[in-house]
Amino acid sequence: MQIAISVGTFMQALVWSSILSLTAIGITLLYRTTRVPNFAHASFVTTGIYSSTIVWVFGFHPYWGIPLGFILGGLVAVLLFYMLEPLRKRKASIFLLMVATLSFDILMYGVLNILADTLQFEFKILSRNIYFVPMDLDIAGIRGIVLISLAAFLVTMIALQLLLYRTNLGVALRACMENPSLAQTLGINVSRMLLISWFIAGATAGVAGALLPFYQMCNTYTGTYYLAEMFCASTVGGLDYLIGAPIGSFLLGFAKILLLSSLASVVGPDIINYMMIIPLSILVITLAVLPTGIAPLIMKRRGV
Repeated sequence: MQIAISVGTFMQALVWSSILSLTAIGITLLYRTTRVPNFAHASFVTTGIYSSTIVWVFGFHPYWGIPLGFILGGLVAVLLFYMLEPLRKRKASIFLLMVATLSFDILMYGVLNILADTLQFEFKILSRNIYFVPMDLDIAGIRGIVLISLAAFLVTMIALQLLLYRTNLGVALRACMENPSLAQTLGINVSRMLLISWFIAGATAGVAGALLPFYQMCNTYTGTYYLAEMFCASTVGGLDYLIGAPIGSFLLGFAKILLLSSLASVVGPDIINYMMIIPLSILVITLAVLPTGIAPLIMKRRGV
């Protein structure tokens, strides 16, 4: 029995891996700076989804939702930062901060549903069936989302590397990641650095959300649905290394899409209902063999 992977399936895997990387980068960045798992990351992604929807409603191509998703996703993250900062200054436990992010996510879920209802009743659109695949661009015979999602991921990674390792701001950010107390002693404004980290995390997730309707049908629950996979990607790659986010994302993204395609051709399309088994299984295996993720092993071999 021969199983062939089509070019279309490979492209789908590339798109999903790029989008997943944009979400996982923010989770890893926030974990490095705050040590808090951010469950509100789902809301940042969903904010991006509805950013592209709003742009489309007002007559522009949905791809113009990418810059709007960047801005709105970042602003929602900044709002969460200001809600968490008093707790952090009172030295609240990680568990309490984590619950606070979950509470904020529930609040934002309600706000986004209100927005969806408004769009549906005022503009007469199916605001819980956001699907822009028919509007996608054709770039030299390749679907626009393939090139644009990959470009968005590469630009984000390059920009972050330049920011963190080529600027004074990056030095301050890395100091806060390594030792916030020492950084504050050295005169670094830790709160400001955390604010910047939150904005970057929300902005990258917002961009990912703006791209998602070109990949699949989306609604107000889409960000929450993929939250576990976002955390899997960050954890598999290694939460202590920013490069771990894309490593884990591309491993999980290609494994899920290619394995699902292969299995579906053998046992039928019903196997798609169990697709989350693949990233969760990879997470369990990785943690059993490499508790700190893949990136630390790669860095160790490179002598970093």
